[in-house]
Amino acid sequence: MSYYLTLMTACDPAPLILACDTTQGACSVALYQDKVLAAQIEEMSRGHAEALMPILESLLAEAATDCQALTRLAVTHGPGTFTGVRVGLAAMRGLALALDLPLKTYGTLAVMAAAHEFKDDPLLVAVDAKRDTFYAQAFDRQGAAISDPAALSAAQLVTLAESLGAARMAVCGTGAPLLAAHWSGFYASQAAPYPHAVYLAEMAAQDDDWADLPPAEPLYLRPPDATLPDPEKRIKWRGARPA
Repeated sequence: MSYYLTLMTACDPAPLILACDTTQGACSVALYQDKVLAAQIEEMSRGHAEALMPILESLLAEAATDCQALTRLAVTHGPGTFTGVRVGLAAMRGLALALDLPLKTYGTLAVMAAAHEFKDDPLLVAVDAKRDTFYAQAFDRQGAAISDPAALSAAQLVTLAESLGAARMAVCGTGAPLLAAHWSGFYASQAAPYPHAVYLAEMAAQDDDWADLPPAEPLYLRPPDATLPDPEKRIKWRGARPA
């Protein structure tokens, strides 16, 4: 490589990263370039699709930039709500296609773990998925994942915690207050109950592996609660429909 090219490479600006999460009860977006340029999170049980693009446009204006300046896209791909996971993925896929940018997915539970201040105890990220089911993943005292994301019951999570040999285990996510009643060693982390795109953006900024990325696909740990009826079982009307 010539001196000129080496100098140009050394002077290349840091990537401008757009990160977003819509997998749970919040819509979060962040712009990051060596530092957080702008970020916003809004808690909501529904309406992520309607909220996402206005938030993005507001943050671009706040950072005095536009979509054409973006160089990387990052999005959480689950686990989370069926609709929420799809909203973020669809929006970021559309931007990646329109702007010809690389798009990388990250696990929602890992992003939540990044917000926790690790000290003496391991961490359990547990999202209440209803019906005594939690989307969960365990992390050691240094923040490294020690289990894969899984849909587990409260009893199974107690067994997991006991198998780690720790007397206490921090819990973050919406499952934290529910699990405290099942094992005396569980206690609530100070981390927010929903993933924040700032931590996702920081993960993407520290990640050097952006070549030959696989397609951005959702991570579902169980089928959606609501399903379309079987076409073969739908009622077929004959004649005039009732008034």
